[in-house]
Amino acid sequence: MDPRVLRSLWPIFAAETREQLQTIGTAVLGLEQGTAEQAAEQLTALKREVHSLKGSAASLGLADIEQLVHAMEDALARCAPGHVPPPGLVEATLRSLSAMEAALNQGDSGEMPAIDGLASLLSALGRGGFEQATEVKAKVPAQFRRDGLQTLEKLEASLGRLCSPGLEDRPGAVWEAVGLAELLKAAANTAGISAVESLASSVRAGFARMEEAGVGASVAASDIAGALVQLRGALESLAEETPAEPAAAPAEPEVMARSAGGRRQQDMDRAVRVSVRTLDSLALQVEQLAAGRAQQLRRAEAHRELLEQTNQALLQLERAAQQLALSGGGGALEALRAGVGQVRGVQKRLVQLSKDVHREGEQLALVAQVVRDDLRDLRMVPASQMLEPLKRTVRELAARLGKDVELVLAGGDVRIDRRIVDVLKDPLLHLVRNALDHGIETTAQRVTAGKLQRGQLTVRVEPRGTRLAVVVEDDGAGLSPENVRATAVRRGLLTEAEAAKLTELQAARLVFEPGFSTRDQVTETSGRGVGLDVVQSTATRLQGAVDLSYEKGQGTRFTIDLPLILAGALGLLVRTGTAVVAIPSDAVERVLRLSPGDVGTVAGHVVARVEDEQLPFHPLSTSIGQPRLPLAIESGKHQTAMVLALGGVRAVFAMDAVVGQQEIVVRSLGRHLQTVSHLAGAAVLDDGSVVPVLNAPELLRVAAAPVVLRAATEVRRSHILVCDDALTTRFAIKSLLEIAGYSVVTAGDGEEALGILERTPCQLVVSDWQMPRLDGIGLTRRIRAHPKLSHIPVILCTSLDSPQERAAGLDAGADGYLVKREVERGKLLDLVRQLLPSSA
Repeated sequence: MDPRVLRSLWPIFAAETREQLQTIGTAVLGLEQGTAEQAAEQLTALKREVHSLKGSAASLGLADIEQLVHAMEDALARCAPGHVPPPGLVEATLRSLSAMEAALNQGDSGEMPAIDGLASLLSALGRGGFEQATEVKAKVPAQFRRDGLQTLEKLEASLGRLCSPGLEDRPGAVWEAVGLAELLKAAANTAGISAVESLASSVRAGFARMEEAGVGASVAASDIAGALVQLRGALESLAEETPAEPAAAPAEPEVMARSAGGRRQQDMDRAVRVSVRTLDSLALQVEQLAAGRAQQLRRAEAHRELLEQTNQALLQLERAAQQLALSGGGGALEALRAGVGQVRGVQKRLVQLSKDVHREGEQLALVAQVVRDDLRDLRMVPASQMLEPLKRTVRELAARLGKDVELVLAGGDVRIDRRIVDVLKDPLLHLVRNALDHGIETTAQRVTAGKLQRGQLTVRVEPRGTRLAVVVEDDGAGLSPENVRATAVRRGLLTEAEAAKLTELQAARLVFEPGFSTRDQVTETSGRGVGLDVVQSTATRLQGAVDLSYEKGQGTRFTIDLPLILAGALGLLVRTGTAVVAIPSDAVERVLRLSPGDVGTVAGHVVARVEDEQLPFHPLSTSIGQPRLPLAIESGKHQTAMVLALGGVRAVFAMDAVVGQQEIVVRSLGRHLQTVSHLAGAAVLDDGSVVPVLNAPELLRVAAAPVVLRAATEVRRSHILVCDDALTTRFAIKSLLEIAGYSVVTAGDGEEALGILERTPCQLVVSDWQMPRLDGIGLTRRIRAHPKLSHIPVILCTSLDSPQERAAGLDAGADGYLVKREVERGKLLDLVRQLLPSSA
């Protein structure tokens, strides 16, 4: 197909295919759980969906996707209706769906969507039926499996020796391990097991990088550890006995039934796909219409005031006319009375016009509200769109970890803002993986603890008025504050004395700190220190909060509190000093007046008494970065304050006055102000003025956090700015630096980086060269010319590696120059530690 045509059709195809992949994944998993009658119905519907997807891919000339879907169709055609499909078929189908999702991501970035590992996926599906794949798997000699596991144990021992200090013959140990990996790779090649062969090749390459000790060897050891984990899973999954063949069934015709096609066409007639950009544009126009209506109401009020003033003037003129008549004014009196009559006529017309305008304005307001509600409904989607994909994740990860877990989903019919669904998918996945890896025990551990063998993981969405809660709960061992404290001390986040001052809940919330992980070793699932901090930062960005509760030995619960809708909200307008700010009303529990006796100190912290409860007390001015202003309570007067409450966290904030309350539309401030965490955006009021909208969850998080933790995390960890226009590279370098213990902020180009540097203290900059707006060379020169930033070291990390380009980078003022392929070899960490000798 012509690439231009493919590009024009791609957004529609990608959106429809993602929906189909989710439907297929849910249906495949449903085949294992329903009754025989349900399984037969689901299998028929599943075959139709797969056939439809094959046709769509073929029409666009996407050969890889078409071939893989055809193999899925062939395998499903040999599943007997009413019988549970073999587990291997389910696993192969789920892997194929994941591969197609990855191909769609390639297409989104402008590349040709290709399936990685297509041959192995086709082999697993069998092309002619899944029985072929099981027969191939059964022909693997049992001796290969046993020999492979023995070699794996030797490789694990070799890795342990190479990670030990004081190893004398390091090169010999390295090449002994390389030889073992090479033998395993050759044996897997002979047996035709591509998965084991590929992993053995990765292990061999990793050991080859460990010949020289240093950071590069440490990074290689981390890669080897992950590959060995996967290798053990691949070897242990090899069958030693031939599985029973499922009963074969005749394949169904490829042509869909006429009635099914008719129903699909009717559904297409009733529903259309709308671009998100179009919805955003419509939303902006509707909000401007609502804002215009609010301004019209203000003008109507001003008009009424003028009419009242006109009436007062007429009364005065009439009194003057009466006085003039008593004094015998004659002709002047007649002229005055004529003028009064004319003004009275104008007044009557203005009154009638005002009534008409008011009536039409009310009709316009009603239309605007209906359109706004309909548009919001367009943006609302069922929560099942983010819940259903978790079934595949839980199944695959539980099997890899060797745990028996039941996933319970609830609240899938709750409708929430599509933008929340899109942003929340990854944080929700982090919580689920965390529960499976850290929370739920193995079957043996659960039996020892007197629990049911099967663990239970519950993910539910609960509507709570104008907000909603996403709850992830497991019945595992429960979080251990003592273990978290010890880990924080060991990783240098806190000293032992500082950790001892934390309450159990404060200690438990340390798991949300960047770089925190209780895993001492890096595995395929965890130990990299990246995860729960993403949950908290995402919730804050969505004007929400995360709450944590646990019961030792019984389980852990994470609750994400979020608004149902992101854009529109009822806002409370308050004044602090000369600034007027807005706060979403759903976060304001109450507004109150505090007497001097209601505020005091407990354990060195200022608190306010609210109905016999001691809550943290903070001036709002200092919480939003303004100079601290004198409080009325300091002069013995009553203080106006408000209680903010979200996600179980409450605090009191002092301000000068409440200005009012009105509907506000929260507008983004752009990526340049994304790092100003206490701002959720801005809103235009009905009088045309612009006010900042505060991020209530962030204010509460900072207010409730222990002072000792805030000070420790800010002082001990060096801040590094990573600047790269490629999202993947940016986050790869970010993850590498965070694992090493650094705090990292990111920017997409040089202009954004300069803005961040002017607001956020950073001790080092790692930047790409080729970027839009301002490239790495320009950024380096601007930093060197800046009076307050010139001392910051800069490392250019780029794919340009000619001597001339390297010289140009250093001439611009860079302190280091690295080619991107050197990053994974550990040279970036070496250079960072040289430029920040006193950092973590």
